[in-house]
Amino acid sequence: MIFLGGGGSEHDESQLWDEVFRPGARLAVWPDAMPRPQWPATRNWFRQALAPRGEFAFVEAVADADVLVIPGGNTFDLLFAVRDRLAGLTTFLARGGHVYGGSAGAILLGADIAIAGILDPNDVGLTDTTGADLLSGCVVFPHYTADQASIARAWSRDHDVTVLAIPETAGLIVDGERARNVGPSAVEVFTPGSVTPCAAGEAVKLGAS
Repeated sequence: MIFLGGGGSEHDESQLWDEVFRPGARLAVWPDAMPRPQWPATRNWFRQALAPRGEFAFVEAVADADVLVIPGGNTFDLLFAVRDRLAGLTTFLARGGHVYGGSAGAILLGADIAIAGILDPNDVGLTDTTGADLLSGCVVFPHYTADQASIARAWSRDHDVTVLAIPETAGLIVDGERARNVGPSAVEVFTPGSVTPCAAGEAVKLGAS
């Protein structure tokens, strides 16, 4: 399954973390959205944030992991670094692995990351912004706030795509074409012709217009 975080803290996303980070799990981290000198600090932050939840093992290879963790940073830098690894995510998920994406990591799992330009500079000059496309053709807009509704609506209409607008205090669990919001805040699902709120505990079918 796929776990999409809105980009908040471990406390903001606590209800999502309750479901994805179970004690005893083996975690692999892709810190590539951050500058390389910050990679050790990124991994250490996760260790510290998870410590109150129990014991976790950190592994290097995704093949040895139960959960792949893709945290935030610059989404364009992230895709530039991991593009060649994306094909392996389908196999990882098929064998029962879980993928957690927070902020940039969540955007990466969508069909395209160009929407990240709302938040991040494209300093690496990516022209091919195709993402992992594991969300039935949808794209992800994290850190979403209600005053950005017009931006999300326009992006959906102009790019003919469904936008999953996730606040920092929400998270989606994606199982196939079904996405469930663990809350506590509502997620907004923008299609070219409509917007549908998905409250905590509710589910939505991805790709449906």
